[in-house]
Amino acid sequence: MFFKMQIKKSTTQEINRGLYTNTTDKKVHSNSFEWIHKIGSVTTRVDLQEPGAGMSLTSNDTLFSMLRILFPEPFVIFKDGWIREHDATGIYAINDARQLQTSVLWRLQSPWCPVKDLETSLSAELILSNQTLREQSDGALAVECTVLATSVRTAIWSTDTLAWETKPMELKNYRRDCAHEDVTVQCLLFELPGFKQSLALFARSDEIHHTTLTSTPIEGANAPKAREYVLKSHFFPTIIEKGVLHRGRFLAVIGPSQAEKDWCLRTADAFSRQPPLLQ
Repeated sequence: MFFKMQIKKSTTQEINRGLYTNTTDKKVHSNSFEWIHKIGSVTTRVDLQEPGAGMSLTSNDTLFSMLRILFPEPFVIFKDGWIREHDATGIYAINDARQLQTSVLWRLQSPWCPVKDLETSLSAELILSNQTLREQSDGALAVECTVLATSVRTAIWSTDTLAWETKPMELKNYRRDCAHEDVTVQCLLFELPGFKQSLALFARSDEIHHTTLTSTPIEGANAPKAREYVLKSHFFPTIIEKGVLHRGRFLAVIGPSQAEKDWCLRTADAFSRQPPLLQ
C-alpha cells in the first residue's frame, strides 16, 4: 500500500494539535501512555495523556485524518490509562460544573470488521463511555473527525440495504439527525487525494444524536480540488443521571477505492449486527 499526499497549506502541525510529527519504523510501539501502530504506509498514533489530540493517521509523514473527542480542554484531566496490544484506554474527568467521568477505548483491527486485508485496509473503532457525579448533568460529548479528501458520498444502511446519495458532494453544510426506532448505520465515504484506498466513517443511530459535516477548500498545486472535511458526531442525551452509564461507538475504516463500495455495505451490515452496548 503506497500513499502519496502533499498538502502544503494544512500541515501536520496545523491539524495535529500537539502530536509528534515523526513516525516509527516499528510495527507496534508503546511508551508509557503513547501508542503507535504502523500498518503498510499508514501510522496511527494515540497519546492518552493528550486527550484533545485523539488518534492521528499519517502516511509518509503527512497527516490525512484525525479523530478526537471534543473535550473542554481547560477542564479535562487525565486520570488513568493502559495499553494492551491493539487497545488503548484512557480515563478522564471533566472538572467543570458537569462533573463528567469519561473513558475512551481506541481499538485497531476490530475482529468483527469484515475488511481483513492488513496490506490494504485498517479499522479503528472508538468506544466512548460517559457518566456524571452529579444527580443530573449535561452529558453531551462530540467526536470530531478531520479528513483531507477530494469528495465525499453519504449513505444509510437499513434493512440489509445501503442506500447511497446520487453523486459525490462537497457538502459545505450538512446535518443528519439519528432518531430511528430501528438501528440504522450512517456511512460517509471519502476519496483521499493520491490514495488508492478510501476512508469510510460509520456511526449507529441508537448510539448517536446527530452529525454535522462542513468543508473548506485546500489551496495548493499539490492538492487539486482537495477539501478539509470536519465531521462532528454528537453523542449522548443532553441530560444524564448519576449512576447511569452511556456508551457509544464510532468506526473509521480504510478500504478499497470509492468505486468499490461493496465493502462499505458489508461493514455497515456487520456494525449494525453488533450487540447493543450495555447502558
